[in-house]
Amino acid sequence: MNEALVGDLMAEGGLSRPDAVKTARAMMGVEEDAIVLPMSERPLIRLVLASAGQWRMGPAGLGGMRPIAIDLVAADVAARWLGITPDARLFDGLAIIEREALKLMRTDP
Repeated sequence: MNEALVGDLMAEGGLSRPDAVKTARAMMGVEEDAIVLPMSERPLIRLVLASAGQWRMGPAGLGGMRPIAIDLVAADVAARWLGITPDARLFDGLAIIEREALKLMRTDP
């Protein structure tokens, strides 16, 4: 049973939705800031992990380089090697992760 379903059931029992989700996470041993992804996203997660080093680089300032995008050709090849059939939905998911990764890489530590 996933945490959202447990949270919904607890909310029906009288807890507020945020309290129910917090209680469900505690019962399931999930940290509060943990991200729980559905099993349906397993091919995307496998592809992202396999493509982690496949960034296109571009100039940044005086002689520096910075990542600008995931190399989609390399990601397509990686997907096929993993036995994943690339489709629009898979690459939409990859684009979302790419944007968030770029935001994180461009913030000051």
